[in-house]
Amino acid sequence: MLVKIKDFIFRIIYILLIIYLLIFVPSLWGQKPLVVISGSMEPTLKVGGILYYEKIDINELDEGDILVYQTKEHIISHRIVDITENGFITKGDINNSVDNYLVSDEQVLGKGTDWSIPFIGYYADYIYSHKYLLYISLGVIIVDLCNDMYKEHKKKVGKKIEKE
Repeated sequence: MLVKIKDFIFRIIYILLIIYLLIFVPSLWGQKPLVVISGSMEPTLKVGGILYYEKIDINELDEGDILVYQTKEHIISHRIVDITENGFITKGDINNSVDNYLVSDEQVLGKGTDWSIPFIGYYADYIYSHKYLLYISLGVIIVDLCNDMYKEHKKKVGKKIEKE
């Protein structure tokens, strides 16, 4: 019974670790993950979801694109409603009015996707904020793998002794 509980717990740890790593796989192709923390872009981007964005040339941005940009306090993702000589006018999809500031070229981080992975941002944000859990999980998995390899080695040695 204890072995079944241990195996169940390890399966959960493996699954959670794989999910966390999969969140960051698109980074290999330049797609950076961003947790959606505000409802200003609903229903397109759900709160707690993960949005991916990539750095692109400012001249490739068009009206209707989701612009990811940095303010002093936050990283924001809003839709471009107008492009001026001095910057971008943006607006959250659910907001009634445009943002009361102009986004300069220097603030732009990239172009966001028109979709997000719902709810998984809560998990990613929690693990990112508590990285020690990630390290503990990796340590537990390494110990488990070493234990499995040791048991397998003992079985082989036991079979070898029985043959002699």
